[in-house]
Amino acid sequence: MGSGESSKRVTQGRLSRNQLHRLRKLLYMKYRPSELAEELGISKRQIYSVYLPLGCPHERDSRRHIWIVGTEFKDWYQETYRKRKLAKNQAYCVSCKNIVQIVNPQEKTKDRLTYLIFSCPNCGKTTTKIQTMRRRKQ
Repeated sequence: MGSGESSKRVTQGRLSRNQLHRLRKLLYMKYRPSELAEELGISKRQIYSVYLPLGCPHERDSRRHIWIVGTEFKDWYQETYRKRKLAKNQAYCVSCKNIVQIVNPQEKTKDRLTYLIFSCPNCGKTTTKIQTMRRRKQ
């Protein structure tokens, strides 16, 4: 992946926790897209419409069949969909699916939880970011 592509944010095609667990079990062998989809518990359409256009490593044989090596797919997925670190003054807006700057936050506390509440500068929806969560005293 080039340096220009690595900063590109990908929102489609994320796997659930259960599917990520299955991803770790992929072997160093060639899978057809239907076999890979079955192994991961996703639809075959997701392979064709999301992963292949994003640059999923694959090869075609003489009959134009697509083959995906399991371990190469796992490495590619983990690089493409890696977690993003947020700065203290940033939060993730689940409405517009963007990392946004925290502007004019109000700090609220409920029981042991302290969080910031503010309006997203992009879409205007109310957004929150957890600051601290104190442990219970035993």
